[in-house]
Amino acid sequence: MILDNFYSALEDRFRGSRQVIKERQSLYLPLVDALSLRVRKKILDVGCGRSEWLELLEERGIESEGLDTNEEFVTQARQAGLDVSKADVMEHLRQQPDQSYGLVSAFHVVEHLGFENLLLFLREAYRVIDDDGALLLETPNPANLLVGACTFYLDPTHERPLPSALLGFAAEFAGFARVVVLPVNRAFLQNNLEFTPDELPGADVINKVVSSIDQNFMQAPDYAVIAFKKAGNELAGIAESLTLHSPLPVSAKGMEEVNALLAQRRDQEEVNALLAHRCDQEAELRAAHLAELRAVHLSVIAAEDRARRSQEHVIALLSSSSWRLSSPVRGAGVLLRNMAGLPRKANSFAKLFLRHVAAYIRCRPRLKKRAESLLRRVPKARTCVVLYAGLTATQEVENGALPVAVAPADQQTAHSHVLHADLINAESVGSE
Repeated sequence: MILDNFYSALEDRFRGSRQVIKERQSLYLPLVDALSLRVRKKILDVGCGRSEWLELLEERGIESEGLDTNEEFVTQARQAGLDVSKADVMEHLRQQPDQSYGLVSAFHVVEHLGFENLLLFLREAYRVIDDDGALLLETPNPANLLVGACTFYLDPTHERPLPSALLGFAAEFAGFARVVVLPVNRAFLQNNLEFTPDELPGADVINKVVSSIDQNFMQAPDYAVIAFKKAGNELAGIAESLTLHSPLPVSAKGMEEVNALLAQRRDQEEVNALLAHRCDQEAELRAAHLAELRAVHLSVIAAEDRARRSQEHVIALLSSSSWRLSSPVRGAGVLLRNMAGLPRKANSFAKLFLRHVAAYIRCRPRLKKRAESLLRRVPKARTCVVLYAGLTATQEVENGALPVAVAPADQQTAHSHVLHADLINAESVGSE
């Protein structure tokens, strides 16, 4: 039995640093990002090891959990705040309900299972994956002779290498309708092979040797199987277009095609960057608009609160004892103000009435004579009528109205007697 601490040290020596593994596994992030938007379910990483993949998922905000049987790996992952459990993969899968995960991933795990257990694992993985989900497997590529003959056996727990054709067929046999096989991690081989220019002597022979070395020893050291339950799953197109980091060596004649492809890729990256910038601008505008709406909403709430408090204050005032006790006083004040205005209103009404009566009499000669006869008998009353009617003595004489009343001779002053005599003399002269 291999100890947990021995296997942890072996991983650290030959697997590569955590940063290198995260760079390799970041290849699959476009697929996972697209899948997480369509399937809102957890990702299960089987045999998570040092949990580099789980860290990448956490950085993307994607919910995930991991399984491993190595106690040291589980402890390190939990200390890093990751959701990792110590459990056997087959026992864990059997306990899960159907379609409980959006994705099941296993990096360098299937080569540890043995072929019979591999078929059982694929069947259980098919059951627990959502109909729109996928299975992601990565394993050493025996098509690379150095891997298949040597480096594969650096891990004493490996059972046997699995050719990509065999693992892809096993996934289809388990029920997956669409299987995509991708060679990966070739860029990390530091392949510096180049073809000799065709015009040099012996170029054909040298290039055949270079091609043979490239095809047998410089193949991608790993490959991935991405399997989908539905044949028409649109994510399969994303899986097929995942970037492979190192191109095959090409001849001088093929460089133009390679450069054209690279230029097309750069153009696409520029378009993607522009779209991302526009999305950021729209997000900022939406955030500013939401902030304005929130401020208006808060001001409306504050205004409603002030109105409510004012209404409560008025209700409290009207319901108070002091308001009820002071009600008679307020009523008396209103009554006094109304009574104070009554004489003025009555006087105005009387003047208006007398003016209408005077106008009515003035237009009727018979009635006018009777009124003159009556008012001569009561001079004071006549004077009051004229004042209230708003007419002067001169206007009444010119209009044929009643003359102004003159005080009796015994009530006149000495000056009045002189004026009266002068007026009588003037009348006699005018008549002659």
